[in-house]
Amino acid sequence: MTNPQAPPPIAVRPETPASLRQCLESLRPAGRELAAMPLSDLLTPLEQFGRLWQPGSDDFRRACSLLEGTFSRRAVRDSLTMLSLSLRREVLLGELTRELGRADLMDRWQADEGETGFSRGFPLGVAAHVLAGNVFLGGAVAIAQSLLTRNAVLVKLSRADSGFTSLFADRLKNLDPDGPLARSIAVRAWKSEQDELNQVLREEADAVVVWGGQAAIEAYPADRCRGRVIHYGPRLGIGLVCEGVDLDEALPALAWDVALWEQRACSSPRLLLVEDADGSGSLPGRVAAELSRALSDVREHLPRRTLSLDEKSEVYSLREWAAWGNRARVFATAGSMDHTVLLSTAGPQEIPADYRTVLVEPLRSLSEVRQSLAPYRDALQTAVLAAPPGRWPAAVAALVESGMTRVVAAGSAASRFLGLPHEGEFALRRMVELIGIDLGSGCLTCPGHQVSPAVIEQLKRSS
Repeated sequence: MTNPQAPPPIAVRPETPASLRQCLESLRPAGRELAAMPLSDLLTPLEQFGRLWQPGSDDFRRACSLLEGTFSRRAVRDSLTMLSLSLRREVLLGELTRELGRADLMDRWQADEGETGFSRGFPLGVAAHVLAGNVFLGGAVAIAQSLLTRNAVLVKLSRADSGFTSLFADRLKNLDPDGPLARSIAVRAWKSEQDELNQVLREEADAVVVWGGQAAIEAYPADRCRGRVIHYGPRLGIGLVCEGVDLDEALPALAWDVALWEQRACSSPRLLLVEDADGSGSLPGRVAAELSRALSDVREHLPRRTLSLDEKSEVYSLREWAAWGNRARVFATAGSMDHTVLLSTAGPQEIPADYRTVLVEPLRSLSEVRQSLAPYRDALQTAVLAAPPGRWPAAVAALVESGMTRVVAAGSAASRFLGLPHEGEFALRRMVELIGIDLGSGCLTCPGHQVSPAVIEQLKRSS
């Protein structure tokens, strides 16, 4: 039985480019074994693995001991519960069908309507994921995405990793210590400044998936990498409050989204656009004041992490900057630095980050959303929307036109593990090579060409 107090597994730290190359090379045959596994044989251990993270289990308690303090107890426990539920067989089958078009895309050739064309998905090979340290589930998502698409996976840990990614990979390997799952996973860590090791990934990995800040993205440009490059870079989370919405319901939900990951997630709202149709500032002012109260109340469920002296100094400086020159009105709990809501009066010069800080910006109508978000278009992803039901279509259209690729109801910014598009595409689909076979038909086929029934039969029977 796992000791919940034991230290987390330690990732092997490659000392030389040669050792990292050897690691990647060892993953290739395991990846080929993984690619040959029937889907049912893959889902069975993943479902068993999911049960390890159920509330009350040893692994659940061990993970909580690693993560609580960095993140709130509620966020950690609910996330682990969601992880357990997401690995159920029926959920995984549903997500594969949704993201890949059919759950068995990688198991068999499927004929088109005329039975002269066939398609099937194949793994890319060895996928290297360069992780960010903002949300602890990032490593679990990276490993799950790779295995579900039959790619062997090397995970490069963030410097801020809590130890959960190593624990996650270690426990998954223990389910099948001599099987392809165990041999298809490697966890490594090195400083991003060690570019000779980054170069190994650029030269050897069949896919490089980068989750993180601009420096990490720039370290793996597509023109310097041999394999497919997938960037999930830094993002600005925004919110939109439309007139007519029930603020008593919407603002506690928005406060939850702000506080859940301490604004470390891409989906965490930092900029909140509020309709101000008559230009009076009434609704933006009410939203700022009541969001401040909601952020005070949400501490009951999501206690504020303790700030260092330097962090407190940053919050104090931010409030002074806002008040100086009448740049923004400050809404905060008296005598506390647990959150800051800034009601912009002169237009935002930059968006504050972290420390449960939200900048509220008035706008006259939905037609101004695109203009307001234009300076941040390259960093947009998730919009948290609080609007009356009848205004959702128009509000979503305005957000999509502005560059958002994900719109969520207030209170739901972190509700998904798999299954919806990410950065405008299905994540699993980006990890698959789709191959087509054409046996020949139509006017441009060579005269006298005959489709071979024997080939058709063999393709249908192959797996």
